[in-house]
Amino acid sequence: MDDATIEVAWQAARDAWPAVDLSRAEFAAHVAPLAPAAVQHAGDLYLAAGCLAGNPRAIACLDRELLAAARGAIRAIDGAEAFVDEAVQRLRASLFVGATGSPRFALYAGRGSLRAWIGVAAARTALMMKRSEQRAREVPAREDDEWTGALVAISTSDPELELLKRQYAEAFAAAFRASIAELEPRLRTALRMSFAEGLSIDDIGATYAVHRATAARWIQRACDELFEATRIRLAAQLALTPTELDRMTSLVRSQLDVSVSQLLPAEL
Repeated sequence: MDDATIEVAWQAARDAWPAVDLSRAEFAAHVAPLAPAAVQHAGDLYLAAGCLAGNPRAIACLDRELLAAARGAIRAIDGAEAFVDEAVQRLRASLFVGATGSPRFALYAGRGSLRAWIGVAAARTALMMKRSEQRAREVPAREDDEWTGALVAISTSDPELELLKRQYAEAFAAAFRASIAELEPRLRTALRMSFAEGLSIDDIGATYAVHRATAARWIQRACDELFEATRIRLAAQLALTPTELDRMTSLVRSQLDVSVSQLLPAEL
């Protein structure tokens, strides 16, 4: 795309999204490699470029105008609000970060409207979630066995704790997984991004256009809620003394990376 075309596209895009302040240089860097025909979707490219740049106003417009509309595509696959919320959070993460650290937004080339493009991505995310749920129902024991094996392999110098660990690891896995499912979708996604995908709090903050300290608080809140809910479930299911329960949950808390990477549903 030549400089004159970029100038016309930039001016048109600013008119389309007056609340978003994206410099011409940022816009030009994003659209220069694209075909000239992409100029017909200049406003969409402008918004995508702003989101990739971490522009708070662009991200707010995305949430208000496009992700809200994408919920309809998700509801067509599963109308449960918890499912829709989770799918939107996963879609949002893939747009800004991607499963391998490559934001899906970087793939948008203006060949069609951004609204339709995100709608397709939303439907695909929802379908993959349904397939993942089906696989989880078919082979839950294998995943729990992998986690139990990983936990048991962690050596301690306390024979009593080793016994507790082996005896109740499977029960903990079940309680932990149920507690994960109850987490607020945003917290669950932040937890996965941090522990399962190894993203920094800066990366997570950029995804949600919040300060790194806010992202850190989300992760800490997710951990606290997860382990408190797990503790309550274990206390209700097992005849453990308060001391035994404290020691068991302390052990698994210390191995949070193992727990989350094995027991969180697979990322899509």
